[in-house]
This record gives sequence, structure tokens and C-alpha cells, in this order.
Amino acid sequence: MTFTPGASDPIMSTDPTPKPSSASPSPVLAEGPVDQPQKVIELFFNALKAEKVEAAYDALVKDTIIGDRKEDVDALKGRTKQALDSYGPIYGWEVVDEQVVGSSLLRRTLVSYNADLPLRWRFYFYKSGGQWRLVDLRVDDALVELFEESGRKRK
Repeated sequence: MTFTPGASDPIMSTDPTPKPSSASPSPVLAEGPVDQPQKVIELFFNALKAEKVEAAYDALVKDTIIGDRKEDVDALKGRTKQALDSYGPIYGWEVVDEQVVGSSLLRRTLVSYNADLPLRWRFYFYKSGGQWRLVDLRVDDALVELFEESGRKRK
């Protein structure tokens, strides 16, 4: 990831009041990679919250296998812009699930709180050479599945 956070650096924001993008610090390009999944996700959502979809994805996929698939990245950017137009701007997000497989695979599921409807985001990371790398990203509005998954875990 090539963004650094502004002065305030929230891990998650759950304030239900939509804020104009000027209320959020704008992401600034930084030198060197950020290798921790939480920081990568946090910086990605800060950029989306600031309505910088192109920059958010460009930084998210830089130096990843996903970045080599330009058509897929462009499609993700387009679908994200369309989702934000349909569901409203992001004003917060939170981690709702994390699964680890072995010592090198991680899936982190988040919900973004948009003005009209939340979205589910799934980030998949692989740890190679001591560094976590994003290898896949999925976004949808399948909220019913979140409740079904939560119910299965409680049993």
C-alpha cells in the first residue's frame, strides 16, 4: 500500500452521520510498502471515504498479483464507483470476521457503512517472505449471508 494516513488514524469508524469528504484527511502518497493487513485495509477505506476510488485501488494492488490484471482492477474500480453511487458514500467500516488458515493465509471480512446500504468486503492475504500480500478482494451486498455465517459460528 502506498498511502499514509493523515493526522487522525482510526482503525474503524462507526459514526452513522455521513461526513463530507473534506472532513477526512486526504491520503498522501508514501515511500515504501505497508505490509500489515489492518493498515492496508484502513488506508484503502480512508481513500474510499475521501471519494478517491482510483487512488485507493491503485495503491491497494500495487506490487500484487492482482495489479498485473489491469482489466480486473478496472472492473473493480467501476463496480465500486457504481456501488458508491447506488448505496451512498462510505462513512465508516468495521471488521466483522477474520479467518486464518495455517500461518500464511488470512481472510478478513468487513462491512462498510454507506449512507443507504452497507456492503460486505472480503480481503484475502497470503504471507510470503515474512510479508502479508493481498491476493484477492471481493465486494458485494450479500448481507443475509453475514447473518447466516454468524449463526453457524455460534452453534
